[in-house]
Amino acid sequence: MRGVTAATVAPVNRVPRRVAVYLGLATVSLLNLISYAPLQPNAHERAWGDALNYYAMSEHTGARVDNPFALRMLSPWLIHLGNKLTGLSLDSLWVGFTFVMLLASAIVFFEFLWSHLKLQLFTSALAAVALACTFWYGPYAFSNPYLVDPLNNLLYLVALWLLFNRKAIWFTVVVIIGTINKETTLLLAPLYPILAWTRTRSFRDKAFLGGVLAFIVAGVVYFGFRLWAQSLIGGDYGFGAGQANKGLLGNIRFALSADKQSLHGALFDTFHFFWLIFAYALYREYRRHGLRSLLLVSSAWLALCCLAGRLVATDTQRVFVMMAPLVIGLVAVVLDEQRTEARRVWVGVLFFLYLALNYRIVPRSTGIDFVVESAGLLVFALLMFPPSWTPWRRNPEPVRELDSLPRN
Repeated sequence: MRGVTAATVAPVNRVPRRVAVYLGLATVSLLNLISYAPLQPNAHERAWGDALNYYAMSEHTGARVDNPFALRMLSPWLIHLGNKLTGLSLDSLWVGFTFVMLLASAIVFFEFLWSHLKLQLFTSALAAVALACTFWYGPYAFSNPYLVDPLNNLLYLVALWLLFNRKAIWFTVVVIIGTINKETTLLLAPLYPILAWTRTRSFRDKAFLGGVLAFIVAGVVYFGFRLWAQSLIGGDYGFGAGQANKGLLGNIRFALSADKQSLHGALFDTFHFFWLIFAYALYREYRRHGLRSLLLVSSAWLALCCLAGRLVATDTQRVFVMMAPLVIGLVAVVLDEQRTEARRVWVGVLFFLYLALNYRIVPRSTGIDFVVESAGLLVFALLMFPPSWTPWRRNPEPVRELDSLPRN
């Protein structure tokens, strides 16, 4: 057709692919909901842990529950508002809210990989499915749907995307909203000036100074919110206290007394063998871009934040799963180099093994899970050999260099 260029056709061709991926992610999320969510009447009566506090807050905004749960108001308030507007039960609204947040996270993650990092559709879609099916990110949230984690994880993902796109104002807005849902979102605020300095190596750069200002604004707004929330609740909630402890040191002692015999196993259980692929991806980022790699610096900062968060939280996996966008994202960046159909099959096998571990299909007490973990690492190691060497490829094709990706 005369006058139509490739630039005008390309966006149209992407629409059906995007819709197909969205439908696939919705199907995966629906299967997770059916498989894990408590759908019986009055399911909240069998809730446990933090969920008891959040459900009470959804019944009454400003409920005097334990610290720090009482100040995590956004998700419970949205459920409370939905109950007032629709008349639906709180149980139904919590399950529906969890479903929407998790599906939105998977879609945003797919778009981040496909549109921002410019990865293949195949890799981006598989990685989005892996995110949705990571046990502590998706299935666990469905099994205990009265938590603030789904919205917290979505806001983390959106904030990181805005961070890489240098949208300081919107980044600050998302961080502020996130702190009302869970105070740990405030830990993302210093990352904006850190990345600005990483790009320019200048403390006088406008982006760096703007990031410092954004961090100060977010901190001041959150401090004001704490004062308002405490006056609404009618109690004094010390900063850093929690789990019925009155101070930060008491909460740290309480948190570090949990899971003494299984901490390392719990940490590895968060992402299984993807941890080691993630470590290799960080090594690749350092070799290619040094300390100017935004993905490397962001991963290091978020890992430090999670380590700090573990000082005051007892659930290791729920803390470290906040790294999911960067861990699975960097795994996708490395695997995106595989361009032939035969090698894509093995990439698919890797993701299948990851899903099998997260869905607990593999028996964990017989040692078979260790065999599956090892098989995943073996497949990955073979994929990293030069294409001309690997037995499943005879005619190597040129591989696109990751240096050309506009992510840094």
